[in-house]
Amino acid sequence: MKEEFDHIDDLIGKCLSGEAKEEEYAQLQNWRAQSESNEAYYKQLQLIFDKAKTIEQTQLFDTDRAWRKVKSKMVSPKGKQVKLIPFWNVIRIAAILLVSVGIGYFAYQWLNTPDEIFLLTADKSIVRDSLPDGSYAVLNKQSKIQYAYNKRSNQRKIVLEGEAFFEVNHQEAKPFIIETGEVIIEDIGTSFNVMALPERSTIEVYVESGEVAFYTLKDAGINLVAGETGIYHKESKSFARLLKTDTNRLAYKTGIFVFRNSDLESIIADLNAVYDAKIRLGNVALKNCRLNVTFRNERIEDIVEIIAETLGLKVNKEGGDYVLDGMSCGS
Repeated sequence: MKEEFDHIDDLIGKCLSGEAKEEEYAQLQNWRAQSESNEAYYKQLQLIFDKAKTIEQTQLFDTDRAWRKVKSKMVSPKGKQVKLIPFWNVIRIAAILLVSVGIGYFAYQWLNTPDEIFLLTADKSIVRDSLPDGSYAVLNKQSKIQYAYNKRSNQRKIVLEGEAFFEVNHQEAKPFIIETGEVIIEDIGTSFNVMALPERSTIEVYVESGEVAFYTLKDAGINLVAGETGIYHKESKSFARLLKTDTNRLAYKTGIFVFRNSDLESIIADLNAVYDAKIRLGNVALKNCRLNVTFRNERIEDIVEIIAETLGLKVNKEGGDYVLDGMSCGS
């Protein structure tokens, strides 16, 4: 029985390595078809061989010890533990290379493991903080970033969820890259804002100064310079430049709101996106009231009073919310 099994090992090895003759391939196919256990055993050796083929690097190892370890875990078609067979080139090489898989995996992990990781999270309030490289970040509410620096790749990488503004400490030799979903924003000496809210169908990048590259691995995307806003449509996977930039895009960072002939519904939406206390309308007809006003870091209660005074509305406090009410604008 031992001789028969050793012969099958040799036959499988020759077929997997492409060294078998046509009649030997046929012989193996017949043997595999004889029972499920034969087929299972073949699949076991094929898996080892296929994994070994994916490794390009080879190193010197104790080959006999490696082969014994692999062979000791294999079971023969008859359910008996397989005895060690004489030198078998193909599968021994596979065993050696499987050890390389382990070494290669840990080498890959070492090369790609960051030396420095920094987490920053903003829940119910805006967070401002410096990053380990000297860059500066402002996170809008419900946002978070993970900063990582890898000495081996010499790359600074940010993973962003939500919205954040960055003033980058530009270092030519150390690229500063932001990833959000499939989109990549790469610093070219800049300060810029990235809005990547999960519930929105777009990702927006506004450049305050300098230049950024805005792209994906499958699309070269666009370059944006100071004053420009780029938008990425998630569904169509396409990039575009916005012709008109929202003047209050950075209000969460600066505290400055500028409204020019803006409707009350839009004003409230912008304010609610920044302040913890919320403003609501008691009469939906008021949403079309228009207003010219600028707010510079005022308290939310003062902002509500100014709006109410300007439009002739009343202010009611309900829980933590401010309710603007009235029959019409100026009533």
